Amino acid sequence: MKKLIYCIAILGTIFTSCNPNEDIYSDLNAVEKVISGDVDYALSDDDYDDLNKSFGNFDSETEAKTLIPGLLSSKFPVWGKGSSALVSFKIYSPKREEKSLIRYTVSSQDYTDLGHTFGNFDSASDIQGFLEYKYPTPADRVLVSLTYKYYSGTTSTLNNGFLFINGAWETILGFTDSEYNIMGEGFPNFTNEDEAIEKIPVFLKDKFKYEPKAAGYILATMYKLYTTDVNDVDGDGRTDDNTTLSFVKYFIFDGNIWSEYNDVLTTKIQFGHDGTTWVPDNTIKYTFTGADVAFISNALIGTYPGPADNVGFFGSFDRRTSSGNYWSDAMLLEAFNLLLNNKNASAADGQKYVLTYVIYNGSTTNETKSVIKTGGVWVYQ
Repeated sequence: MKKLIYCIAILGTIFTSCNPNEDIYSDLNAVEKVISGDVDYALSDDDYDDLNKSFGNFDSETEAKTLIPGLLSSKFPVWGKGSSALVSFKIYSPKREEKSLIRYTVSSQDYTDLGHTFGNFDSASDIQGFLEYKYPTPADRVLVSLTYKYYSGTTSTLNNGFLFINGAWETILGFTDSEYNIMGEGFPNFTNEDEAIEKIPVFLKDKFKYEPKAAGYILATMYKLYTTDVNDVDGDGRTDDNTTLSFVKYFIFDGNIWSEYNDVLTTKIQFGHDGTTWVPDNTIKYTFTGADVAFISNALIGTYPGPADNVGFFGSFDRRTSSGNYWSDAMLLEAFNLLLNNKNASAADGQKYVLTYVIYNGSTTNETKSVIKTGGVWVYQ
């Protein structure tokens, strides 16, 4: 009987002893690291084909946000949480041109009827009022090529376009006679559309050199062609005569040059990996420069003399709690607020940053903190 009891005890010991494999798994888990990466990625024609977008663009930004995460998962299958991808892609975003044309020169009687005693307009609202008075029920996408007198220090005669679209009049930039001369034309018109597309971008770069536009800015222009009046715009009952007609053409600025806008807009969205999948993310990953550290040092020298002087001299934030120059998390957040408000004052609530900076904690290394703008201030995520 005793032997039987001993055997049972021995078996119990065997079954309750630790499993050596558990130690192995624990060690593996301890050293396992998530693989992450950052990439700027522009979708290729093949990518659009893989997403069944045969025209090489998306129908909307919403569609892009829906389809791109799956593409990123296939492109970067081993990347996980903390990864980011700034993705460039194309959206079909058409700009509508004219369907019909009205040419009109504002008469002296028009100015009088509308109470403009000096015989000219002097504000955008004056022109808007005239259009509503003259064309109370305009056809959709009718272009009015309007010649009028405008006072701005001196009185000038202008010819601009006004396109009725989506229930409102959109102003279309026209060109003066002298501007056609600048573009190499002997008359205030182009010979053909190709000539207009070639010359207008060159002119626009010079025209706006002192009023720079942001990259991605789209400008509507109205240009004139001397061509066959197939729609009898001049109302003479003929469709085989030649006359000067006006047309709408859009151009886009890329930050350096203007080019014809082809109804496809290139844009960028940042995506981040949340540990499970890719999601649209506005996080900006930013590494401090020497100028950033100097800015913080100067800004906080009166508040934290020792730490601010120390970081300005060594270029690293002292993170040793025992140090008289210690930067606490609260102090760092105060510094982040000052820096980000200086670098990106217009950032909206919800904007995120992942900030990387040099610290000293016994040795020099990098540290990273994540912040988000909430209620107008930057707070830790």
